[in-house]
Amino acid sequence: MYKRLPIKNQINKIKSIKIILLFILFSNFQKYWSQSNLANNYSNDTIVVITTMENKEIRGLLISKDENVFILEIANENKIFDKDEIISYRFITRNQIKSIKEFENPNPIYTKYCYLPSAYIVEKGSITTNSHYFITSNSKIGLHENFEFSIGNLFIFNVFSTFTYSKEISTSFRAGVSVIGNFDVLSSSSGTSDFNGIGIIPRITYGDKFKNTTTGLFVYQSSFTGFFYGGYLASQKKISERFTLAAEIAGIKFENYYGLVNNLIINFMRNSRENWSFGVSLINVDLIPVTTGNDISPIPYFGIQRKF
Repeated sequence: MYKRLPIKNQINKIKSIKIILLFILFSNFQKYWSQSNLANNYSNDTIVVITTMENKEIRGLLISKDENVFILEIANENKIFDKDEIISYRFITRNQIKSIKEFENPNPIYTKYCYLPSAYIVEKGSITTNSHYFITSNSKIGLHENFEFSIGNLFIFNVFSTFTYSKEISTSFRAGVSVIGNFDVLSSSSGTSDFNGIGIIPRITYGDKFKNTTTGLFVYQSSFTGFFYGGYLASQKKISERFTLAAEIAGIKFENYYGLVNNLIINFMRNSRENWSFGVSLINVDLIPVTTGNDISPIPYFGIQRKF
């Protein structure tokens, strides 16, 4: 009885992460679905701001215009304005509306979630570094608007390197693929290559840098771990000037083990060059057997990222 209670509590935690992830997913799709409907309706493409002779400002959706009049939709009614009876007018297009920034500060983690990447890459000429628990280090360098190179390490001697190609395929979708390899200095110096490996991570992202959702796959092969593969679904949303909420769920197949990893983080933008992430990772013990008897192992998460 007492053993079942902590198991039930951990399962509830996983359900909470999934609910939060689904909420972010829903809000992302809701935003872009409404934008797609807007793009298909001509009357919503342009707003006209008219200043009348009485110095009143009137705004309406443009229906049509010619040399003499504007026809605007105001409060679901079409109204005609003679150009000779107005002082001035200006247009606000849909593209201008979309270009208005929702936030003054950027989203510092738009290229990743907790551990797994989005299809976005760092900007050309930019360098960012990221660390998990202060035991890993990874630096990303923007080589081109479509190419990124990164190099990092785990426990100093295990060196990882990644080359990423990213391409915008529409206004809402972006695709990316990364080739990753690792090289263990200690094992290689002793004449073995047990810890060396290579893998690939293709993915597609829906959304922008402030709010996006990614689905992807990962495949990896090394002499030590053998062959393993999996898939992931991740989403993030910038909820205020300094905070971004992110969640990811990854399924992993390794030999005869099936694993599920759930991560939920809140990212805090400390300043324009540094941000911190706090959260929790819930790992299925089928992937990492433990002796506690619990089905789920919760692990606190901490990460830090800097931009140069």
